[in-house]
Amino acid sequence: MEIVHVVSWRLNGTSATERRRQADTIVAAVEVTRGLVPGLASLDVGRNVIDASDAWDVGAVMVFQSRAALDAYQTHPAHLALKAVVAPLRSARSQLDFERASPVIGTQAPGGET
Repeated sequence: MEIVHVVSWRLNGTSATERRRQADTIVAAVEVTRGLVPGLASLDVGRNVIDASDAWDVGAVMVFQSRAALDAYQTHPAHLALKAVVAPLRSARSQLDFERASPVIGTQAPGGET
């Protein structure tokens, strides 16, 4: 069963410009993991584009082929390197992991329309 791993960060920059630069640094660091982590089926990462008071600055959604693949990611050198980049830039971190029974091919509306 696939595991969807969602992480977001609030950054510690003192201005919006500084937080955007920090977010770009984190996005680049997450992108480095693409293709390096066994069992990582998909990866989306980006900085926030909506200015809202409760918005987080940057987030990533990673889909792992299994719980074992997510567990192995925790000690993978690419993840440890990513954590070293992110740690000094963040003021808060959120995480959500959930099981997805099957890969999403497309969204099907009631009545069979996509």
